Amino acid sequence: MPLSVDLDRLRTLLARGAGSDDLDYKTTWDPRQKSDRIELCKGIAAMESLSDGGYVVVGADAHGAPSGMFSSQPSADFDEQRIRSQIAAVLGEPIDFSAALHRVGSDAFFLIGVGPNRDGMRIMSKDGEYEGATVWRAGDVFVRRGTSSMRWNQHEARGILERVIAARKEEWRRDIFETIRMATPAYDAGGYVNVNIEMPSESFAATVTELIRRDDRVGLDLLLRKTISQAVSIAEEAPEKDPRAAATELGDQIERLDIIAALSARYSADTAFSRAIEGYREVYEAVDEDFASLPMHFPLGHMELLIHVYAVGAVLTQEKQWDYLAALARLTPISMHHGYWKSLLGKAEVMVARGELLTEEQGTRIGLIEAAKPATTHLFELLGDGAPRDLTNALVQFDVYRGIANAGRDDDKLGGYTNFAFYFSARAEPAFLTLLDEVAARVALFDGSDEELAAVYRQMDRTAISEAFAYNGWNGFTSPRLLAFAESVDD
Repeated sequence: MPLSVDLDRLRTLLARGAGSDDLDYKTTWDPRQKSDRIELCKGIAAMESLSDGGYVVVGADAHGAPSGMFSSQPSADFDEQRIRSQIAAVLGEPIDFSAALHRVGSDAFFLIGVGPNRDGMRIMSKDGEYEGATVWRAGDVFVRRGTSSMRWNQHEARGILERVIAARKEEWRRDIFETIRMATPAYDAGGYVNVNIEMPSESFAATVTELIRRDDRVGLDLLLRKTISQAVSIAEEAPEKDPRAAATELGDQIERLDIIAALSARYSADTAFSRAIEGYREVYEAVDEDFASLPMHFPLGHMELLIHVYAVGAVLTQEKQWDYLAALARLTPISMHHGYWKSLLGKAEVMVARGELLTEEQGTRIGLIEAAKPATTHLFELLGDGAPRDLTNALVQFDVYRGIANAGRDDDKLGGYTNFAFYFSARAEPAFLTLLDEVAARVALFDGSDEELAAVYRQMDRTAISEAFAYNGWNGFTSPRLLAFAESVDD
């Protein structure tokens, strides 16, 4: 699936403030220059070796600020199909490529998205040359090493192969399951219910639905136990594996827990939902580590659990499942370290920031909502709904609900990092308004007076404004009702 190259994604990438293995800033680039095309192809080939691909932002300096050196004229030269044809002429097909021109204020940027190569890497099919310079030879393989595109070494080759195997496991499950189904005519989703966690995720979702329909508590419990146990085992073994391959395996297993949590909330299977919630805590306990430990043993594990909980949160937000949403948002880690960590999501977010997985140069955490979009999209598809048109809004509003639900529970009124600040106010304001309009939402998410809620709103608003200053995001409350409510009580 092509990577998103919309304006929200561009702003998020610029806000990082520094290049990384999956992000390359280029001050300028001219598609008419063969040297520029060849160098870009080398970078694209290197990003294809990443499990999630990467981005090239043309028009930005090394800190993500406008370079002032990029001209997007004539704009026809930057047509996505034209650029794709030029890249494919050098690298060959297939290639997962997307691109778009954007303007931020008076500055032009060209955003390129590069998806992962299905084979795990791009083997150059012919020499890459321009003006007497040879950039690569046929048979070369490039990988990202920090902010550079380099020829791979033995260690990197092993990591890529492990990631390919991890990514293929879901396809193998699907093939094996179809073979078993074909060889077992008696199997019928309306009759015998298979509780094998090795089934592909689509069949897993159908099985969970059938178990809930039958009120088969034993079957659901067995499925949950197997799912949680497998996820815990993957997390515990992760430090011995390639970290990205381990993260892929863990994400695939947590996705099964997401399915159970979302469907049990949808159909009011309270016991199964509570057990799924406890499952997130058990999996996180296997990922968890002492805050002072260096190096971190599995930072990507914190990231996987965080984005998957956000995916479920978006589903619950879309379906207005307030009690279940509150339980999810208020998850606590098993190891609270003498009460220091009261929020599982809060600790995971801190550990992700500490692992520099979502940071700009100054260390500000960014991009969680964007990072959660692929898992969220897939979860909606597995539930049979298809990704909603307002997917970003669902994630943004869950972030708001998470903050409100935890306000005052951790010795201050700010209940979560304001990830919603990186988006315009119109995306988040409906969540703030919901607590003023829907009694059920208010009862589930905030146990306090109007004065206390208004104080929480003011603090979230102020914090979001300060966070959004650098990249033109949250611009304060614009709804007259919210403005009046937030100002109704003095600090």
